Amino acid sequence: MSRLTRFFRRLGRDDRGAIAIQFALLAIPMSILVFALIDLGRISLQRHQMQDALDAATLMAARSTAVTDAELESVGDPAFLAEIAGLNLGLSASNASFKAGAGNHIIGTATATVKPIIANLWTTDDFNLTATSDVVRSSKNLEVAVVLDITGSMSGSRITDLKTGASDLVDIVVKDQQAPFYSKVAIVPYSVGVNVGTYADAVRGAVIARTITGVSKTNAAVVASAAHGFIVGDKVTISGVSGPTMLNGNTYNITAASADSFTINANTSNAPKYVSGGVATCDTSTNPGCLNFTFTSASNTKETRTLSTCVTERTGTYAYTDIAPSIAPVGRNYPTTKLENSMQPNPCPTATITPLSSDRVTLKGQINALSIGGSTAGQIGFAWGWYMVSPNFGYLWPNATQRPAPYNSKDLVKVVVLMTDGAFNTPYCKGVIAKDAGSGSGAVDDHINCVATNGDAFTQTRKLCDAMKDPSLKLTIFTVGFDVGGDANAVNMLKYCATDAQHVYFPATGSELKTAFKSIAQEISSLRIAK
Repeated sequence: MSRLTRFFRRLGRDDRGAIAIQFALLAIPMSILVFALIDLGRISLQRHQMQDALDAATLMAARSTAVTDAELESVGDPAFLAEIAGLNLGLSASNASFKAGAGNHIIGTATATVKPIIANLWTTDDFNLTATSDVVRSSKNLEVAVVLDITGSMSGSRITDLKTGASDLVDIVVKDQQAPFYSKVAIVPYSVGVNVGTYADAVRGAVIARTITGVSKTNAAVVASAAHGFIVGDKVTISGVSGPTMLNGNTYNITAASADSFTINANTSNAPKYVSGGVATCDTSTNPGCLNFTFTSASNTKETRTLSTCVTERTGTYAYTDIAPSIAPVGRNYPTTKLENSMQPNPCPTATITPLSSDRVTLKGQINALSIGGSTAGQIGFAWGWYMVSPNFGYLWPNATQRPAPYNSKDLVKVVVLMTDGAFNTPYCKGVIAKDAGSGSGAVDDHINCVATNGDAFTQTRKLCDAMKDPSLKLTIFTVGFDVGGDANAVNMLKYCATDAQHVYFPATGSELKTAFKSIAQEISSLRIAK
């Protein structure tokens, strides 16, 4: 009995079975808790994955050129789908939306429904997940100069395709909203030169002056001046004459002219005899240079041309700079305007430059009015592409909104788009096409009997591009060579001038030309958003 008593006493004190009982009692809620944690971990992971995908897609939409909600959706949805691909989230494009918010914000939202594993034991509800992404879209002011080749070789469908492509560029680059950031385009058509229209007097070269070597004592004085170049109708101002000093400081009409003398409406019958000195200068009240220029052609004929509103290369120390024309004027242009003897017309183009503007209607109107003709002075067109975004030329434009901002201004991108369809064949000497101009630049009689002051047109263009690519200016340069595959000089020059290999285009057809302009416009708009 004593042994049995001791056994029951030990059994009463033995609590080892209580652990098993307690564990059995806790097993069910602990299992639910563990599996619930799996549910929560799975939901948390999927929410993070969805948030990361939404952030990436919203950033991509913000860096695009999209403006409207529909455009933002067209960028954001594919980006979102690409980010969630392979994640087994069961999401589609309909789960995300991308919209423009206030203050240049782009808002992305995404929703998802996750079916729980354990919670289904006590509820039929799914978990709803939401993610939001808010990206502040950076932006820049845009100043874009578009240089367009309108030479004779751009005839037929080529000029039509050019107009379409350039107009598309304007539509894409110039935004409806001009605040807080503006987007402006300037147009530079070129052929034998660049027509600067009413700005010609302010930008072209110095006044021509001719040395006087004698004055007759007659009513209607005859002034001796070798190879003066004046013709009937010109006005000249006389200065520095010793003898008939009554002529000095006065302006006279030229009533007759020969190669080495001209007659003015002045009576010197009773004036002192001519002694020495004197200069006859074109009247600066109406023209900064002579209205007419008589020269010896490359075929040794005497030719006379009338001053146009086109301009040619700048010469001298500042030839390849954008210094103000008030310091270093650009060259004059005396073109052939009609068929004379064997000479074919090579006129100043009728289309004029258009300073920076955000008026799409005006810009496209200028583009659609372009007409073709003349040879190719691409070096002059390229120079004016630079000038149109140069703050040094800004004083020329009467409207402050047309004036380029200073280089390196905060939030500013300056772009020049340079387009040509072939050889640069028209360099100048004294405002007339030089005798060493290339084939296709007009008849020999149309060339002056002196070589190009600045040399070959392609060489000039490379020097201009060197200056334009100065890192301190931060210019972005796109070049477009339309159907120039067989012209190694043009191809090499365009590659050389472009900012890099990604900024040069060589369309071979009209369709490709239009596509190139659209691509450039998209690239420019991307610079505005992301640079």
